Amino acid sequence: MKYLPLLLSVCVASCGQRPDKSSHTRTDAVASASQEMSGPSLFSQERLAPALASLREKASGKVLRLEIGPREVVMQAEDPSRAGQVVELHYRDGKVSEAEHATLRGKGQLADNLFELADVKLASLPELTRIAVERVDAENGSVELVLVRRNLPDTDDVRLRVYVKSPRQSGYLDADRSLSPL
Repeated sequence: MKYLPLLLSVCVASCGQRPDKSSHTRTDAVASASQEMSGPSLFSQERLAPALASLREKASGKVLRLEIGPREVVMQAEDPSRAGQVVELHYRDGKVSEAEHATLRGKGQLADNLFELADVKLASLPELTRIAVERVDAENGSVELVLVRRNLPDTDDVRLRVYVKSPRQSGYLDADRSLSPL
């Protein structure tokens, strides 16, 4: 008990101190973490177009699903050499992985879920990601993933869903194949 006044005086003295300008803020920590990621984002058209071209060289069939992340693109496409089969490819650091057999789930027919990637206006993706961040959390949001696939069973239209993460509020923005927000 005789140390209690001393402990309280230390606590009160330290609580009143303001951090100096050299201490790190949350914004500094986020910026630091972003700098640790290697290379520019695949959400830019300059980086996405060559990634998609590389993927299309290895899988020329119709697409079942496309996932675009800041550092990786995953494409599931029909295997043109084996009807009814789907392969999965990963693009990362300028390289495409070997095709792996993708396991299909769900009750729908594969043919109903496939689409032509050329029909999706991915050149507008940078603008769509900007709009998504603005709508979900303009201050702290960042795009985590863009998912492209048919919107079955609701509609057979190809849709994009842009997932935005944020410490305050995460969410998503849906868009049609021309990349117009819905």
